[in-house]
Amino acid sequence: MQHDAPPPPPFEPGLPQECWFSVDVECSGQTPLEGSLISIGACLVDDPTRTFYIELRPDPAKPWGRKEERVHGLTRTRLEADGVDRNDGVRKFADWVRATVEEVAPESAPLLVGFNTPFDWMWLCMAFAEAGVRNPFGMSAMDLKSIYYAIHGGDNLTWKKTVKRFVRQVYPTDLIADHHALADAVEQAELARTLRAVARGNRIPPKLPSER
Repeated sequence: MQHDAPPPPPFEPGLPQECWFSVDVECSGQTPLEGSLISIGACLVDDPTRTFYIELRPDPAKPWGRKEERVHGLTRTRLEADGVDRNDGVRKFADWVRATVEEVAPESAPLLVGFNTPFDWMWLCMAFAEAGVRNPFGMSAMDLKSIYYAIHGGDNLTWKKTVKRFVRQVYPTDLIADHHALADAVEQAELARTLRAVARGNRIPPKLPSER
C-alpha cells in the first residue's frame, strides 16, 4: 500500500468492534398491538454455549393468538402460572447482554443478529421501551435473510425464496429449529457464521469514489 494512500475502510477511526448476538423471540400475535412477547432466546454467534432463555407472562390486556400458539406451543395458562414478569424479564435480558459483552469483549458493541430481524426487532424495541430500559443493541440490527439475498440474489432469487426452508437447502444443518426461541437462536448463530465465511470469501473491498 502506498504511504499516501487513504486509510482502508472503515474510513472513520475509533469505531468499536462488534460482539454478535443471535436473538429470536416468540410472540402471541403478529404485532405488539395484537399480542405479547412471550419468550426470548439468545446466544453468542461465536460461542453458542453462552445462552439466554426466558419465558414471560403475557399482557392480560392483549389478545392471545391461537394460530401463533400452534406454532410455538406455549400456552397462555402455563405462561401465566410460570412465566416471569415481562418487564423484569426484558431487564434481565438487557443485563445479560451487557454482562456478556463486558466479560468476552469489553471494547465491543453488542449487535443483534437474526433471521427476519424486522419481526424480532419490532417486539424487542417495544419491550425495552415498556420496561424503561435502554436497548443494549442501540438502534440497528443485522438480518441474515438480507445477507443471503445479497450473496445469492439474482434473476431467479425473489425475496420470498429467502425463507428458511429455501436457505437451508443451500446451507443444510443438523440443528433443529422448532420455534423454540433458544433453539432457533442457536441455529441462526450457525447460519450467521456460515454466511459470514461465504461473504468474506467473496469480499469486494469498499472503495472511496474518485474525486469528480
